[in-house]
Amino acid sequence: MTDASTARTALVLGASMAGLWTARVLADQFDQVLIIERDRLPDGATPRAGAPQARQYHILLLRGLQIMRDLFPGLEQELIAGGAVPFDVTGDVRLRSRGKWLPQFPSGQQLLSCSRLLLEAAMRRRLRQDARIRFVEGVEVTGLETDVAHMTVTGVRVRRRGDAAAQPGEETLHGALVVDALGRRSPTPEWLVDLGYTPPEETVVDSFLGYVTRRYQAPASFQADWRMMLITATPPHDPRGGLIFPEENGVWVVMMAGANKVYPPTDEDGFNEFARSLGPEYYAAVQAAEPISSPIGYRGTDSRWRHYEKLERWPERYVVLGDAFCGFNPIYGQGMTVAALSALALGEEIAHSQGKLDGVARRAERAFGKLTAGAWLLATGADLEWPGTVGGDRSNGLSDRFGRWYIDKVLDAVAVDPRVRIAFNEVNQLVSPVTRLFAPDILWRVLAARR
Repeated sequence: MTDASTARTALVLGASMAGLWTARVLADQFDQVLIIERDRLPDGATPRAGAPQARQYHILLLRGLQIMRDLFPGLEQELIAGGAVPFDVTGDVRLRSRGKWLPQFPSGQQLLSCSRLLLEAAMRRRLRQDARIRFVEGVEVTGLETDVAHMTVTGVRVRRRGDAAAQPGEETLHGALVVDALGRRSPTPEWLVDLGYTPPEETVVDSFLGYVTRRYQAPASFQADWRMMLITATPPHDPRGGLIFPEENGVWVVMMAGANKVYPPTDEDGFNEFARSLGPEYYAAVQAAEPISSPIGYRGTDSRWRHYEKLERWPERYVVLGDAFCGFNPIYGQGMTVAALSALALGEEIAHSQGKLDGVARRAERAFGKLTAGAWLLATGADLEWPGTVGGDRSNGLSDRFGRWYIDKVLDAVAVDPRVRIAFNEVNQLVSPVTRLFAPDILWRVLAARR
């Protein structure tokens, strides 16, 4: 590319959900956005080698759905036409929390249930229709290109995958901005060391949670007042939980999880016995459906925050976001939505810079740190309730003890007060900050419910 075209080009590393969100946002700021992906991407909603986790349970939280509506107008209707199932987060969900079935009532908080494969395929299709965006597939990123002083990232070195005898060696792609959306296995820490920078500190919280997913054909004659059934685990003594939710093509996804190494089995008998342990309602629903896949287990569920936002030195025009910045325990479904929020934050920093990209990357990393903090508190706060969890901060100061005591009372009030439950859902869905639960109107209701 010429110097002029480089100045108008952004490079996004990885066609992950974070990469797709980012490409869409950057298309409003650059003439050309290249999404560099090591896989050959499928045209439809089919798995690919580089994202095996896509076969597991995923959901876009309400804040993520709101962002999707803004960035991809009409995509929600396309997904519904493709089989995605809209549902009310309280009216259509049969929820057992702390051993009790909670009342169902319409909340006006509507989510969308579909496979991650369908969502990704729909977003890729929209991006391919955008003349500003191009997918560069079958290409592996091997390192960063910088200026002589290693102060500014100017591009990436890539190697085409395939027959080594038929393919050239390393090539260089240049861009005015480079974004790492390569996920948990991002090599950025090693790349920073190679350039003479300090790698980030990491905070890791691991509740040793494992889960297993299996798909069923939903029974045609099944009659119930729910579209989704959720059984929550209750620390510290009841580590088992389960979820049944609909996908496109009349499919049910049955997911079961266990914290602190109470791993659900993947063999037939063990799987069924674990389902039975979640109660007669859950077990009866599972038994009424016809399995169409084998159980698939997953255990890489620690929450891992690489603190790029705290580094004293940072190369210009290089951004890390999504799971490469902070990967959450996937059981809470936060990753796709936090990635969308991060992409928006990056777009805002670029817009405020008025064309001056130097300084944008450093400010963006700090912005990611701020917006990550709330989701991190929700995920790790829940995981730290389990006695076998390692990592994190189990501070026992007065404010920490009060916070844990109060959240415990919020969870009690959720079972009996619809307004508290809706506020709690807004926080869990990343629509409202955690401070919403401490607002006077909610605080009073929580204390009244306790009395």
